[in-house]
Amino acid sequence: MVAIPRPAVRAATVRDADQVAHIHVRSWQAAHADLFPQSNLDSIYEAFPAQCWRATLGGTDWPKAGVLVVAPEKEVLGFAGFGPTCDDGEDQALVGEIRDIYLVPEAWGKGIGKRLMSTALARLASAGYAQATLWVLASNTRARTFYTSGGWIEDGARKCNVSQGFPIEEVRYRKQIA
Repeated sequence: MVAIPRPAVRAATVRDADQVAHIHVRSWQAAHADLFPQSNLDSIYEAFPAQCWRATLGGTDWPKAGVLVVAPEKEVLGFAGFGPTCDDGEDQALVGEIRDIYLVPEAWGKGIGKRLMSTALARLASAGYAQATLWVLASNTRARTFYTSGGWIEDGARKCNVSQGFPIEEVRYRKQIA
């Protein structure tokens, strides 16, 4: 039996921007296929352009905020973005936030997301955060199951965004990390 090397998790660089943007779009479309109107899914490339990712990856304040990628070699399979919480009423010195975690659909269910998440949480903990939060669509059962299986707990916070012309309800999850 030939051993398959585990994909490396590393800090993202500007060189990863095109792949990160592509993964963001592909994963979003696949994960939300039954949750959003098709016209919204078709226009998602406009919402997550590579130039925005190039600017983000060129200006991260590592280690308090950052973007990680998981890549076996040159091909990026997924990414996670994290930093201090963006939520009002939370202590930015103690509460970090997982802002993004996306994988190519072919990598779902293979333990890669768990590895990426654990690395992002370790980075947050090493930056001094005691807790982490994340927001997820209330209707995204697959993601919510993933978070719950990783020890995340829904904390009761909810928000609704109507900027797309229809309500998008999100729930917040929380986890102790230190």
